[in-house]
Amino acid sequence: ILDLVNNLEIPVVTTLHTILSEPDPEQRHIINELGKKSEKVITMAQNTKQMLQSIYGVELGKIEVIHHGVPQKLIRSRETLKKKLGYENRQIISTFGLIGPGKGIEHGIEAIAKVVGGNTTSDVLYLILGQTHPALKEEGTAYRNKLEGLVNKFDLSRNISFVNKYLSKDEIIQYLQLSDIYMTPYLAKDQAVSGTLAYAVGYGKAIVSTPYLYAKEMLSEGNGLLAEFSSPDSLADCIKQILQDPDKKAMMERKTAKIGRTMYWNKVALHYTNVLLSIITAAPHKIGAV
Repeated sequence: ILDLVNNLEIPVVTTLHTILSEPDPEQRHIINELGKKSEKVITMAQNTKQMLQSIYGVELGKIEVIHHGVPQKLIRSRETLKKKLGYENRQIISTFGLIGPGKGIEHGIEAIAKVVGGNTTSDVLYLILGQTHPALKEEGTAYRNKLEGLVNKFDLSRNISFVNKYLSKDEIIQYLQLSDIYMTPYLAKDQAVSGTLAYAVGYGKAIVSTPYLYAKEMLSEGNGLLAEFSSPDSLADCIKQILQDPDKKAMMERKTAKIGRTMYWNKVALHYTNVLLSIITAAPHKIGAV
């Protein structure tokens, strides 16, 4: 990529998704060089600005934070969608994405066991949405088998359901809209951005998450609860607080939806447009060389 950038005669804007807190020398060098060659370096979270400056040597004035985009779709009734998909009268907790170690879903399953508490008629249902990560092969299959083993161990076949397939964007949004809680029990403390959490915020969910960097940033307005890492007890406590208090859940959803409206693609696209226009205005001679 540096060969490409070094041969360009037009302004460069670099957008970064995952920014590592402990890059190897080559990774650090690439981002540093991209920062030097770019008019702007766009990142998707405030928590990465200092990281880009101190670890990668990117000039602070070049760094622009623009939200991870979320498609804007018609908001449909939660209860209507539950009825359509056979989840009527259930309290739905969901997690979506490619399944593999690091997601912490085993702790989510154990948390559900504590929420249900042996009640065979509990209306709680945890949907684990998505296929095994294709890059993980045997490791990913072993992880899914481990998760299914936990469901059997805790006798949760009524309270946990795997939707083991690649989900389209429309399917993801549909499942999010019918969810009462979205949960990310992730294990990586330094995770700077999460596309799945961005979608959950975009669709106004009450959220339970472990306190990785992006979750702490996105749930700082009282729109979700942070649980301890690798702690089913802490996750279960957060889930119960929300499910047992409809007013608290509604308040969280309102706060999340307010943030989410700033993440729709039309708003994100406008932000990108303004950044690009500012570059064109500042250096029209560079654009004229195209």
